[in-house]
Amino acid sequence: MTTFTIFRFPARKAWWAFGQMGRKILQPPRGCAFYKMLGTGRNGFGIIPDFRQYTFLATWESEHQADEFFASALFQAYATQALEYSTLKMRPIQSHGRWDGVEPFVVSHEIDKGYLGPLVVLTRAKIRFSKLLDFWRHVPQAHASLNQSDGVLLALGVGEVPLVEQATVSMWESLDALKRYAYQQSGHREIVQRTRQRGWYSEELFARFVPVGDWERTILRSVKM
Repeated sequence: MTTFTIFRFPARKAWWAFGQMGRKILQPPRGCAFYKMLGTGRNGFGIIPDFRQYTFLATWESEHQADEFFASALFQAYATQALEYSTLKMRPIQSHGRWDGVEPFVVSHEIDKGYLGPLVVLTRAKIRFSKLLDFWRHVPQAHASLNQSDGVLLALGVGEVPLVEQATVSMWESLDALKRYAYQQSGHREIVQRTRQRGWYSEELFARFVPVGDWERTILRSVKM
């Protein structure tokens, strides 16, 4: 089980929320195999951080352990400071690559051939310092390509270290919508080609998930943010 939580803070709490990033205030108990507190880019994928919005990504041994954490006093003490927050639960169906030297998502489910529901895609990369300027010069093109795609329900740029360690989380209404973007959208194809040709990344990861539970209400709240 993997969870992805988005927090939106009021302006008066922006400095407080920023200060919590270094304190690892949401350090989960046993049962959590991997977790990251992540900042977000302004206006989706902007180079300037959004100091009012943060995310929490975690993998759990079971859904029960995830539910226990989200109901805990530790989580609630942080979450109640937010203007609003929402958590998306999902199961990994494909993952390759590493994040800080580990493989964070254990794939135990395969997507059914007849599955017609939504998919979540996570990409993460550590950008080589010498390639930063070249990489960020092409981000607006990638952002525009994603925004122009049919079938995208949510798209968010997140990261651990500004400029250097970046990730994207996107949700698609169907596998067909995702395939159209991946294989037909010109802007995306060019970015993939440049990634391979120019060696932007020192580490990268790609994963797909199937959302579970009340995902539609979660997405509507997230988009509202």
